[in-house]
Amino acid sequence: MTEVVSKSLVEEVRSKMMASDDVAIACEFFKALSDPTRVSIVDALQIHKWLCVSDLAAILGMSKSAVSHQLCYLRLNNLVKVRREGRRVFYALCDSHVEQVFALAISHIHEDEKRGVD
Repeated sequence: MTEVVSKSLVEEVRSKMMASDDVAIACEFFKALSDPTRVSIVDALQIHKWLCVSDLAAILGMSKSAVSHQLCYLRLNNLVKVRREGRRVFYALCDSHVEQVFALAISHIHEDEKRGVD
């Protein structure tokens, strides 16, 4: 077993960590953003709030079926919401939390550029 340097610190951190159910949900959230097509969909929905499947397919250069499949995955993980207008289905990001996480990720990606690091 590993030697504990600060038992009180270990107990404090453990008591404040996420519950295992929340860890599993967080993993699914980040897994939903681990696919290039899904990231591109989220990016497009950051630019224009509501987009239909046909427009997303045209934007991404993909089939409507492939885009619908990825949208379904994003919807199951509460990253996008749906609005129906007749036969058309429109999608938007679920809430500002999704927008903020995505914006932070993009900011992090470009952090080295801001500092001038290669």
